[in-house]
Amino acid sequence: MKECNQPYYVMDGRVCDCSSFQMGLIDEGKSIYEVIRLSGNRLLFPVDHIERLFTSMKLEGLEPWPGREEIHRQLELLIRENPPHDGNLKIVMNFHSPANRHFLAYFVAHRYPSDEDYSKGVKVITFLFERPDPNKKLWRPAFRSEVAEAIRRNDAFEALLVDSRGYLPEASKANFFAILGNTLVTSPDEFILPGITRRYVLKTCREAGIPVVMKRIHTDELKDMDGLFLTGTSLHVLPVSRVNDLRIPLGNGTMEKIMKEFQSTLWNYLS
Repeated sequence: MKECNQPYYVMDGRVCDCSSFQMGLIDEGKSIYEVIRLSGNRLLFPVDHIERLFTSMKLEGLEPWPGREEIHRQLELLIRENPPHDGNLKIVMNFHSPANRHFLAYFVAHRYPSDEDYSKGVKVITFLFERPDPNKKLWRPAFRSEVAEAIRRNDAFEALLVDSRGYLPEASKANFFAILGNTLVTSPDEFILPGITRRYVLKTCREAGIPVVMKRIHTDELKDMDGLFLTGTSLHVLPVSRVNDLRIPLGNGTMEKIMKEFQSTLWNYLS
Protein backbone atom coordinates (compact mmCIF):
# COMPACT_ATOMS: atom_id res chain seq x y z
CA MET A 1 0.00 0.00 0.00
CA LYS A 2 1.33 3.43 -0.96
CA GLU A 3 2.17 5.69 1.97
CA CYS A 4 1.26 8.84 0.04
CA ASN A 5 -2.08 8.19 -1.64
CA GLN A 6 -3.15 11.49 -3.19
CA PRO A 7 -1.57 13.32 -6.15
CA TYR A 8 0.53 15.74 -4.12
CA TYR A 9 2.37 16.07 -0.83
CA VAL A 10 4.05 19.04 0.82
CA MET A 11 7.68 19.02 1.97
CA ASP A 12 9.21 22.08 3.60
CA GLY A 13 6.56 24.31 2.05
CA ARG A 14 6.95 22.95 -1.49
CA VAL A 15 4.28 21.00 -3.37
CA CYS A 16 5.68 17.69 -4.66
CA ASP A 17 4.27 14.90 -6.80
CA CYS A 18 3.50 11.77 -4.78
CA SER A 19 5.23 9.66 -7.43
CA SER A 20 8.49 11.05 -6.01
CA PHE A 21 7.67 10.13 -2.40
CA GLN A 22 10.25 7.77 -0.87
CA MET A 23 9.74 5.83 2.39
CA GLY A 24 13.22 6.87 3.46
CA LEU A 25 11.73 10.31 4.10
CA ILE A 26 10.07 8.90 7.23
CA ASP A 27 11.80 5.54 7.85
CA GLU A 28 15.30 6.98 8.14
CA GLY A 29 16.34 9.21 11.02
CA LYS A 30 13.74 10.05 13.67
CA SER A 31 10.16 10.76 12.62
CA ILE A 32 7.63 12.34 14.98
CA TYR A 33 4.17 12.39 13.45
CA GLU A 34 0.45 13.05 13.80
CA VAL A 35 -2.57 11.93 11.78
CA ILE A 36 -5.44 14.40 11.41
CA ARG A 37 -8.86 13.67 9.96
CA LEU A 38 -10.31 15.83 7.20
CA SER A 39 -14.12 15.89 7.29
CA GLY A 40 -16.14 18.01 4.89
CA ASN A 41 -12.91 19.75 3.91
CA ARG A 42 -12.35 20.75 7.55
CA LEU A 43 -9.66 19.36 9.81
CA LEU A 44 -10.81 17.84 13.10
CA PHE A 45 -9.03 19.29 16.14
CA PRO A 46 -5.87 20.43 14.29
CA VAL A 47 -4.70 22.65 17.17
CA ASP A 48 -4.79 19.67 19.56
CA HIS A 49 -2.84 17.50 17.13
CA ILE A 50 -0.18 20.11 16.50
CA GLU A 51 0.25 20.71 20.25
CA ARG A 52 0.73 16.96 20.78
CA LEU A 53 3.27 16.94 17.92
CA PHE A 54 5.22 19.65 19.72
CA THR A 55 4.98 17.71 23.00
CA SER A 56 6.40 14.61 21.29
CA MET A 57 9.23 16.69 19.85
CA LYS A 58 10.06 18.10 23.27
CA LEU A 59 10.06 14.63 24.87
CA GLU A 60 12.44 13.48 22.13
CA GLY A 61 14.75 16.42 22.85
CA LEU A 62 14.12 18.12 19.50
CA GLU A 63 13.19 21.70 18.69
CA PRO A 64 10.09 21.82 16.48
CA TRP A 65 10.14 23.42 13.05
CA PRO A 66 8.35 25.06 11.41
CA GLY A 67 6.18 26.99 13.88
CA ARG A 68 2.47 26.48 14.52
CA GLU A 69 1.24 29.12 12.07
CA GLU A 70 3.49 27.81 9.31
CA ILE A 71 2.25 24.24 9.88
CA HIS A 72 -1.34 25.43 9.50
CA ARG A 73 -0.37 27.25 6.30
CA GLN A 74 1.27 24.13 4.83
CA LEU A 75 -1.76 22.00 5.73
CA GLU A 76 -4.01 24.48 3.94
CA LEU A 77 -1.68 24.24 0.93
CA LEU A 78 -1.89 20.43 0.96
CA ILE A 79 -5.68 20.45 1.09
CA ARG A 80 -5.93 23.07 -1.64
CA GLU A 81 -3.61 21.21 -4.05
CA ASN A 82 -5.40 17.84 -3.78
CA PRO A 83 -8.94 16.88 -4.90
CA PRO A 84 -11.57 17.74 -2.28
CA HIS A 85 -12.45 14.69 -0.17
CA ASP A 86 -12.72 13.32 3.34
CA GLY A 87 -9.69 11.43 4.59
CA ASN A 88 -6.67 11.33 6.87
CA LEU A 89 -3.52 13.35 6.46
CA LYS A 90 -0.19 12.79 8.18
CA ILE A 91 2.25 15.42 9.32
CA VAL A 92 5.83 14.35 9.98
CA MET A 93 8.87 16.00 11.51
CA ASN A 94 11.78 13.94 10.16
CA PHE A 95 15.14 14.64 11.80
CA HIS A 96 18.63 13.45 10.86
CA SER A 97 20.63 16.49 11.98
CA PRO A 98 20.04 20.24 12.31
CA ALA A 99 21.18 20.55 8.69
CA ASN A 100 19.13 17.60 7.47
CA ARG A 101 15.54 17.77 8.63
CA HIS A 102 12.21 17.97 6.85
CA PHE A 103 8.58 18.76 7.52
CA LEU A 104 6.17 16.65 5.47
CA ALA A 105 2.39 16.63 5.09
CA TYR A 106 0.47 14.18 2.92
CA PHE A 107 -2.70 12.11 2.70
CA VAL A 108 -2.58 8.48 3.82
CA ALA A 109 -4.86 5.51 3.30
CA HIS A 110 -7.53 5.14 5.96
CA ARG A 111 -10.02 2.57 7.12
CA TYR A 112 -13.14 4.03 8.67
CA PRO A 113 -15.52 1.67 10.47
CA SER A 114 -18.76 0.75 8.72
CA ASP A 115 -22.24 1.30 10.15
CA GLU A 116 -22.26 -2.43 10.94
CA ASP A 117 -18.99 -2.09 12.85
CA TYR A 118 -20.55 0.59 15.05
CA SER A 119 -23.73 -1.40 15.65
CA LYS A 120 -22.25 -4.91 16.04
CA GLY A 121 -18.77 -4.09 17.30
CA VAL A 122 -15.43 -5.32 15.97
CA LYS A 123 -13.01 -8.11 16.77
CA VAL A 124 -9.62 -7.24 18.21
CA ILE A 125 -6.65 -9.40 19.09
CA THR A 126 -3.96 -9.05 21.74
CA PHE A 127 -0.37 -8.33 20.72
CA LEU A 128 2.64 -8.47 23.02
CA PHE A 129 4.39 -5.11 22.80
CA GLU A 130 5.43 -2.47 25.30
CA ARG A 131 6.21 1.06 24.15
CA PRO A 132 9.40 2.29 25.83
CA ASP A 133 8.18 5.90 25.55
CA PRO A 134 4.37 5.82 25.27
CA ASN A 135 3.81 9.59 25.42
CA LYS A 136 5.76 10.17 22.18
CA LYS A 137 4.17 9.54 18.78
CA LEU A 138 7.33 8.13 17.23
CA TRP A 139 7.26 6.32 13.89
CA ARG A 140 8.28 2.64 14.30
CA PRO A 141 8.08 0.96 10.87
CA ALA A 142 9.07 -2.55 12.07
CA PHE A 143 6.37 -2.56 14.76
CA ARG A 144 3.79 -1.22 12.32
CA SER A 145 4.56 -4.01 9.86
CA GLU A 146 4.44 -6.77 12.50
CA VAL A 147 1.18 -5.69 14.11
CA ALA A 148 -0.51 -5.10 10.74
CA GLU A 149 0.39 -8.65 9.69
CA ALA A 150 -0.99 -10.08 12.96
CA ILE A 151 -4.25 -8.16 12.49
CA ARG A 152 -4.56 -9.36 8.89
CA ARG A 153 -3.73 -12.97 9.78
CA ASN A 154 -6.42 -13.06 12.46
CA ASP A 155 -9.04 -11.20 10.42
CA ALA A 156 -9.31 -8.57 13.15
CA PHE A 157 -9.90 -4.83 13.14
CA GLU A 158 -7.25 -3.81 15.69
CA ALA A 159 -4.79 -5.15 18.25
CA LEU A 160 -4.73 -4.42 21.97
CA LEU A 161 -1.15 -4.11 23.17
CA VAL A 162 -0.21 -6.32 26.13
CA ASP A 163 2.78 -5.56 28.31
CA SER A 164 5.03 -8.10 30.05
CA ARG A 165 2.75 -8.19 33.11
CA GLY A 166 -0.46 -8.74 31.19
CA TYR A 167 -1.81 -5.17 31.28
CA LEU A 168 -3.58 -3.62 28.29
CA PRO A 169 -2.64 0.07 28.12
CA GLU A 170 -3.87 0.87 24.60
CA ALA A 171 -4.32 -0.44 21.06
CA SER A 172 -1.79 -0.27 18.24
CA LYS A 173 -3.40 2.82 16.67
CA ALA A 174 -6.12 3.70 19.17
CA ASN A 175 -6.93 4.24 22.82
CA PHE A 176 -8.80 1.62 24.79
CA PHE A 177 -11.70 1.97 27.25
CA ALA A 178 -13.70 -0.46 29.37
CA ILE A 179 -17.07 -0.06 31.03
CA LEU A 180 -17.80 -1.62 34.40
CA GLY A 181 -21.37 -0.99 35.51
CA ASN A 182 -21.91 2.66 34.61
CA THR A 183 -18.25 3.62 35.13
CA LEU A 184 -15.70 4.24 32.41
CA VAL A 185 -12.24 2.74 32.97
CA THR A 186 -9.15 3.82 31.04
CA SER A 187 -5.38 3.63 31.49
CA PRO A 188 -3.61 6.52 33.25
CA ASP A 189 -1.93 8.97 30.89
CA GLU A 190 1.63 7.95 31.80
CA PHE A 191 1.16 4.48 30.28
CA ILE A 192 -0.28 5.54 26.92
CA LEU A 193 -0.19 8.02 24.08
CA PRO A 194 -3.16 10.18 25.17
CA GLY A 195 -5.28 10.47 22.05
CA ILE A 196 -7.09 13.59 20.87
CA THR A 197 -10.38 11.70 20.48
CA ARG A 198 -9.82 10.22 23.95
CA ARG A 199 -9.44 13.75 25.34
CA TYR A 200 -12.82 14.77 23.95
CA VAL A 201 -14.47 11.54 25.09
CA LEU A 202 -13.27 12.20 28.64
CA LYS A 203 -14.55 15.78 28.39
CA THR A 204 -17.89 14.44 27.17
CA CYS A 205 -18.06 12.05 30.14
CA ARG A 206 -17.34 14.82 32.62
CA GLU A 207 -20.07 17.00 31.15
CA ALA A 208 -22.54 14.08 31.05
CA GLY A 209 -21.82 13.03 34.64
CA ILE A 210 -20.37 9.63 33.68
CA PRO A 211 -17.88 8.43 36.33
CA VAL A 212 -14.33 7.83 35.07
CA VAL A 213 -11.65 5.73 36.77
CA MET A 214 -8.03 5.90 35.63
CA LYS A 215 -6.55 2.46 36.23
CA ARG A 216 -4.63 -0.18 34.34
CA ILE A 217 -6.72 -3.01 32.91
CA HIS A 218 -5.36 -6.56 33.10
CA THR A 219 -6.20 -9.25 30.56
CA ASP A 220 -7.77 -11.31 33.38
CA GLU A 221 -10.31 -8.51 33.98
CA LEU A 222 -11.73 -8.47 30.46
CA LYS A 223 -14.25 -11.24 31.18
CA ASP A 224 -15.81 -9.10 33.93
CA MET A 225 -16.30 -5.94 31.86
CA ASP A 226 -19.70 -4.79 30.65
CA GLY A 227 -18.32 -3.27 27.48
CA LEU A 228 -15.16 -2.25 25.63
CA PHE A 229 -14.52 0.37 22.99
CA LEU A 230 -11.73 2.04 21.05
CA THR A 231 -11.25 5.70 20.25
CA GLY A 232 -9.11 7.26 17.55
CA THR A 233 -8.88 9.69 14.67
CA SER A 234 -10.37 7.22 12.19
CA LEU A 235 -12.64 5.43 14.67
CA HIS A 236 -14.33 8.03 16.85
CA VAL A 237 -16.00 5.73 19.43
CA LEU A 238 -16.01 2.10 18.23
CA PRO A 239 -17.47 -0.82 20.27
CA VAL A 240 -15.50 -4.06 20.62
CA SER A 241 -17.44 -7.32 20.40
CA ARG A 242 -14.56 -9.81 20.74
CA VAL A 243 -11.04 -9.94 22.13
CA ASN A 244 -9.43 -13.01 20.57
CA ASP A 245 -12.10 -15.66 21.35
CA LEU A 246 -13.67 -13.81 24.29
CA ARG A 247 -17.08 -12.33 23.52
CA ILE A 248 -17.72 -8.85 24.92
CA PRO A 249 -21.25 -7.61 25.81
CA LEU A 250 -22.82 -5.03 23.49
CA GLY A 251 -25.74 -2.68 23.95
CA ASN A 252 -24.41 -1.05 27.10
CA GLY A 253 -26.37 2.11 27.93
CA THR A 254 -23.31 4.02 29.12
CA MET A 255 -21.45 3.28 25.88
CA GLU A 256 -24.45 4.30 23.78
CA LYS A 257 -24.66 7.57 25.70
CA ILE A 258 -20.95 8.24 25.14
CA MET A 259 -21.27 7.51 21.41
CA LYS A 260 -24.27 9.82 21.09
CA GLU A 261 -22.70 12.65 23.09
CA PHE A 262 -19.40 12.43 21.22
CA GLN A 263 -21.21 12.55 17.88
CA SER A 264 -22.93 15.69 19.08
CA THR A 265 -19.51 17.16 19.92
CA LEU A 266 -18.36 16.49 16.35
CA TRP A 267 -21.47 18.05 14.83
CA ASN A 268 -21.05 21.15 16.96
CA TYR A 269 -17.37 21.40 16.01
CA LEU A 270 -18.03 21.08 12.29
CA SER A 271 -21.12 23.28 12.15
